[in-house]
Amino acid sequence: MKKQLIFIALAALILPAVLRGFWFYRGVPERPEIATPDFASFAAPQAPVNPAGETDEEIEQTSGTVLVDAVHGNQFVMSEIESLTSAIKARGGRIETLTDASMLEYQLKYVSAFISVSPTLSFTAVETQALRSFAERGGRVLIFTDATRNMLFYDFISGNPIAYGDANAANSLLSAFDISVNNDYLYNTQKNEGNFRNVLFDDFGKSELTFGLKEVALYGAHSVESPSGLVLLRGAESTLSSANDAHDPGQGGAALSEDGNVAAFGDFTFLTPPYNTYTDNATLIANLADFALAGGQSKSLANFPFLFKEGRVQVFVAPELTRTAELVSALGGLQASLRYLNVEMEFVDDVPSSGDAIIIGTFEPTEEIEPYAKKFDIVLGDGEFIDTTEFGEIGRYGNGILLFDAGSKGSTLVLLADSPEDIISLIGMAGGGSLFSCLTSDNVAVCSVGYGGEYSSGSGGESAGEGSTEGTPAEGETTPEATPTPGG
Repeated sequence: MKKQLIFIALAALILPAVLRGFWFYRGVPERPEIATPDFASFAAPQAPVNPAGETDEEIEQTSGTVLVDAVHGNQFVMSEIESLTSAIKARGGRIETLTDASMLEYQLKYVSAFISVSPTLSFTAVETQALRSFAERGGRVLIFTDATRNMLFYDFISGNPIAYGDANAANSLLSAFDISVNNDYLYNTQKNEGNFRNVLFDDFGKSELTFGLKEVALYGAHSVESPSGLVLLRGAESTLSSANDAHDPGQGGAALSEDGNVAAFGDFTFLTPPYNTYTDNATLIANLADFALAGGQSKSLANFPFLFKEGRVQVFVAPELTRTAELVSALGGLQASLRYLNVEMEFVDDVPSSGDAIIIGTFEPTEEIEPYAKKFDIVLGDGEFIDTTEFGEIGRYGNGILLFDAGSKGSTLVLLADSPEDIISLIGMAGGGSLFSCLTSDNVAVCSVGYGGEYSSGSGGESAGEGSTEGTPAEGETTPEATPTPGG
């Protein structure tokens, strides 16, 4: 009985399900083939690549040294700007890195360009003045910023991250050249290189930096402006700033200072692979290398001791100077200093008519020295003073004079002093490589190298009695007469 009840219960459960299945069964379904895109025929959009490159025959060989900043919290690694450094090296240039801020002024004396990429630490007033003087002498300054590079700092109280860009640090230097980088990014939603922040430029300011360009692309660029200078990369009307979502014709992707020696770019991603090959970016990079090496500083004593480039300097020592052990020692120190600068000394018996030269003599107006004195309006003679145009009358004794002539046939440095001892001190000072203790102009320097003791020895009685009352009779008193001694 129990078994029958169990079978009845199972049938009551199973039979409805079986009947329902047969009632709704419509056979094995046939699934139609779903149409899918032909992925094999698709091709990803490619950036406009310009495969044309320079050949060794097209690259003009120049020379020069480019100093790359590494002391201002720069947000880059050297491999990111390899396209630019390689172009500089291909032209015969050298790359040096600034790793000590205190060496900036010294290194600027011999380099042709200074490059700073995405700095985050502000330039000091001393550094700004050094770079400003460098640009005034003809040196080139290149500043690259980038809206995609930021330093993260954390709020002390909330712990929230705060991003600081590179615009403020760059402006601490660029403001001296009337250039400013805005803390924004440029974008164009109508015409771009695959992304609204990848802005295309086809309107250029006339400059050596834009020669041969038809179109360039910048990637996440700050806008740059210069009221007195030139906007190099002008954006189209549809290129807007994230600061106000507006177009400003006075802003662009890069700007050049009024004197043409300082350039600022709102982006440096275009220097990195593969973006350096898109559009005419490769041509722009080549122009940047030419720009950096074209910075020819006008030679002056501001470049001391880097005055000679020929690798050999002719040294003439006036005949009246005997080559004592002390003079030979001083000349040896000067030779060692010049060898450190890859310059060899060659002693000659006559004043050279061409080539780099060092002339060493005294204040005596000899036929070898007089032409240089006249050229710089230095009046030599037998008096106690030497007359100079820049510094007026200077004491003859204890002072030395440096004259620098950057002629077309070679540079000439003239060292003059009154005595052999002062000449030795002046040579030693020149060998030390610094004119820190000298009064200097572009071509004339006056340096203290001894003591002005000749003044007191020449007129000792007058000097001793001046202002003294000892032994002088008071008013109304008579001067006592000398009493003869027995010896007469």
